[in-house]
Amino acid sequence: MKFVIVPKTSALIVLLSLTLGMVCEASAQDFTFSPFPNGILKKIPSKVDVRDSYSLPMTMPGLKARQWEPKKNPVDDTLFNKTNRTVFFREVWQYDFAFTGLRQAKIPTIAPGGIRERNVWYMVYRVRDIGETLTYDKVKKDPRFDDVTHELKRGEAIEDRLFLPRFSLEGWVSDAATRSYKKVAYRNITSPIILNQIRRLEDPAIPLLDSIEMSKAEIPKAKPESQAGVWGLAVWEDVNPRIDFVSVFASGLTNAYRIDRRGDDISFRKKTLQMNFYRPGDQVDEAEESIKYGIPLVDDPRKQVLITQRYALPGPLLRAFVFNEKAEKFEPIAESDAMVSLQNFKSPLTPVLDGGKLPPSVLQSLADAGYNVDAGVALAPVIPGQKWIFKQGETRFALEMKPQFWRRTPKGIAFVKGESLDFLWVYR
Repeated sequence: MKFVIVPKTSALIVLLSLTLGMVCEASAQDFTFSPFPNGILKKIPSKVDVRDSYSLPMTMPGLKARQWEPKKNPVDDTLFNKTNRTVFFREVWQYDFAFTGLRQAKIPTIAPGGIRERNVWYMVYRVRDIGETLTYDKVKKDPRFDDVTHELKRGEAIEDRLFLPRFSLEGWVSDAATRSYKKVAYRNITSPIILNQIRRLEDPAIPLLDSIEMSKAEIPKAKPESQAGVWGLAVWEDVNPRIDFVSVFASGLTNAYRIDRRGDDISFRKKTLQMNFYRPGDQVDEAEESIKYGIPLVDDPRKQVLITQRYALPGPLLRAFVFNEKAEKFEPIAESDAMVSLQNFKSPLTPVLDGGKLPPSVLQSLADAGYNVDAGVALAPVIPGQKWIFKQGETRFALEMKPQFWRRTPKGIAFVKGESLDFLWVYR
């Protein structure tokens, strides 16, 4: 669709009428309207992860309890034992998400000196509530929860859910002169005029909401097979035209998060949807460049490694386990980034572990989980560079490097089977 440049006065009238028309239409929006036929929407499977409903064991934050053995009462009744390995639980909800793609458009806007065309990137998306939740009772009955045998303490109940959208567009810009890349990031903007014009480009019948309006909208209940939902728009402006590898991060779709603890410091990482795209940069005619969904897959292993770096695909985790005598199995107690570099596929932790010692960061993770392990404890490699076991008194522990989205191969990397590279859920 081409826009015609008109005199300044006429342009002002047109833009004002577009804005007023949008306000009038917004009052009569039908949020269950479905403008796109099947196959147009790129749907993100709605799935709540049981792991998002509980934390791994940790000592109670802010509480300094003394370890001692009572003469009459059971040792498990002491404050230390009751708070030493606490599992925090919360009931989790998640909205269903779909989008039509990542696109560009030239939008005429008012600027000093007249009308100026601005190139914007945008994403039309749909949010639905199809009842994806995990409550206390559901988790207790879910066989996937069997990996953790700790007794859950009933935590936060699901309250009124609000979608507080936050979209960021991040990517890498190529520099032909230096043959290097630099990372750039953009936050989505809110503009009623741009929203209304994009709505007319896509489909005038689509009732689109910006981020502010979306945060106030009531998202209706919908059946999984239906198309009902609330439609929104995320917009980014002044995107560098030489951007090649792009990821859009959407937060607010769920209340799930992960808890990180390092000593007395506790942080929370929100569960965030990462959608990946790519395009060849072209600063001559940005809007003519198609943006493809997913990440480029190439035959050259070295190039594939470089491409993987651009999307910050999470590397292996270092997971710690303790053997539960009653359940007769190992259960997870801690996990952290293994810090495996895509430059050389090495982790600074591996040589220490293969050498039979526990790195300070691993000792701290175990202490945060309520297990005080001696720094001089001896490790036995089961699979060098991948799995280790050790004992503290009569308690048996295991450590394991576990891939998430990719693993190392003799030639480079291979992607873990069954994991999507078009989108992934990350915690940030």
